[in-house]
Amino acid sequence: MKKYQVVLAFILAGYLPLRAQEVPSFTKAVYVSGTDSLPYRLLYPLHYDQHKKYPIVLFLHGAGQRGKDNESPLAGVPQALTDPIGREKYPCFILVPQCAKKDVWVKFPGFPESLQATDLPTPSARAAFAQLDILISQLPIDKKRVYIMGYSMGGEGTFDFLTRQPELFAAAIPICSVSDTAKARLIHKIPVWAFHGDQDEVNNVRYSRMMIGALKKQGGKPIYTEFPGAKHNIWMQAYSQPGLFDWLFAQKRP
Repeated sequence: MKKYQVVLAFILAGYLPLRAQEVPSFTKAVYVSGTDSLPYRLLYPLHYDQHKKYPIVLFLHGAGQRGKDNESPLAGVPQALTDPIGREKYPCFILVPQCAKKDVWVKFPGFPESLQATDLPTPSARAAFAQLDILISQLPIDKKRVYIMGYSMGGEGTFDFLTRQPELFAAAIPICSVSDTAKARLIHKIPVWAFHGDQDEVNNVRYSRMMIGALKKQGGKPIYTEFPGAKHNIWMQAYSQPGLFDWLFAQKRP
């Protein structure tokens, strides 16, 4: 049995109880396969019932939370999904992988002259996809309601993950991102609600404007919210946008 299968088997054996109160918040584990490894956290739905189907949210953190402590990425997860009210309103799985310290969710080798991403996913991205696939195959996850969101480096990853498996995701929330606009044709049908501050000093706002324009040119109907006077750290503002998570969980693939 592969190492990652052992890890997952332990989680499934230990955290599939009959009573919801026995399910802990954000179980901790590590995906391992060959040379790939990825620390991650997994939150089970409140009042978890293994006989029901639930959506899953893949949350990608920013560059400052890279490493292997399997703790820091949780700081950016929206409280609207993790507090008692949010967990009651939006029962779902939340997968929070942690990117390696010297890796990124997506690489743009020619940036800023080119926004072309690498042909192959980064090792951390590859591992995140693999872990998500495992969870989808072994947990009661609604395959039509797989969502992805992230900020900064995680926002970049959000758009990149969409382009690599556009048939997988039902909706996305990229925040202050950079993306490969040439791939808008692959994802224009996927519901997107993007955010950016117009004074962003890290990822210039023009990059979100370019991708939103590219999606619309392909016939897409993305939602775009730009915060006047805001710099890079806008994720809390984005999370507070009225109707954001109602919108997210209403999305469903055909």
